[in-house]
Amino acid sequence: MGKPFEVDARTIFLTLTGSHAYGTARAGSDVDVRGCCVAPLRVRLSFRTGFEQFAWMPESAAEPSPLGPVFADALLRARSHPSAGPSLLAADAPPDVVIYDLAKLVGLCVQANPNMLELLFVDEREILHTTPIWERLRARRHSFLSQKVRHTFAGYAQGQLRRIQGHRDWLLHPPDHEPTRAEFGLPEQSLMSADERNRIEESIAKIIRGWSVDEAIELGGAERDVLRERLREFWSAALLARPSVELGELAPLEVGREQTLDEQLAGVAGASLGLGPAVLDTLRRERRYRGARKHWEQYQRWQRERNPKRAALEAEHGYDTKHGMHLIRLLRMGLEILRDGEVRVRRDDAEELLAIRKGELGYEQLLAEAEALEQAMREALKTTGLPRQADEEALDELLFELLREAG
Repeated sequence: MGKPFEVDARTIFLTLTGSHAYGTARAGSDVDVRGCCVAPLRVRLSFRTGFEQFAWMPESAAEPSPLGPVFADALLRARSHPSAGPSLLAADAPPDVVIYDLAKLVGLCVQANPNMLELLFVDEREILHTTPIWERLRARRHSFLSQKVRHTFAGYAQGQLRRIQGHRDWLLHPPDHEPTRAEFGLPEQSLMSADERNRIEESIAKIIRGWSVDEAIELGGAERDVLRERLREFWSAALLARPSVELGELAPLEVGREQTLDEQLAGVAGASLGLGPAVLDTLRRERRYRGARKHWEQYQRWQRERNPKRAALEAEHGYDTKHGMHLIRLLRMGLEILRDGEVRVRRDDAEELLAIRKGELGYEQLLAEAEALEQAMREALKTTGLPRQADEEALDELLFELLREAG
């Protein structure tokens, strides 16, 4: 987003985040700076400008900073940070900066967004700039903690796990050719027009959405992901116990569990619309072909864009160890919040996390550890002292007071 006012002059907080805040920084680690500002009233109320966040992600350190003396002083402080090394000191290592509007930050913290909660609980050693307004908010940081962390931290962790599994599949079973329609028993020209197919697919998707988690339900993205996963587990068990649709031998392509479940759900939904077996079979073949093409294109992009050092680690250890480290960190943090009511950003287990990053935990061990932590979070939820949700009214009043004080 653009800069409709002098963000630097209205900045109330800046901190190092990421590996420098977790205590897992290494040579070459990214330098992430996050902060908070208070947009002027005129900007806040304008229907034309508006403001949620300002981002600066320069391609090189030679790119002039659009920020001012507050940010410049913060960078000087960063260079004396305990983890300062090549990544912080190198002239060619520009920081990745995002500064959030106070109202947006508070709203995300109420929803237990992991990245935002970290800003409230970051260790004082990582704070590069602070003000009385921010300190008033920080003094109330425990008021933001609720049982929602069970879903948000687990949801973010599931995102890491999906990337791990997707990359591992490419490592072990890389696609070796661009898929063709003939492989899926389809003619070169579809027997069904694109408009006709899209209308039918949308009707099927509408039915499936009705069985899933509707977007109107007031849940955060990560919470919705967790609930969707539970529903997928239910449908998988139900369809396994009582198969409703025969998949058949459609192509010499291995069909994964998730794809099979999607196809079965689509088959049940299509049958409920009165579609005959021949139409359902054609739709299923078209869906598989499109899925295979998407898989191929994603694989090609992954091959082109992946970091060489990270690729070497993946090849050596069989999975993306950086994602593995964050998977375990997120689940442990979520468990600690539920159990102890504390967000421990600077990690006492930093060395253990770095060991995972180096590939010292096998893939199966990683999955077992993640499953154990998931189960521990479920158990901790039963005895946690945290409220079901934060007191939104009280925190909204606090936000109003801080905005009025900032002017």
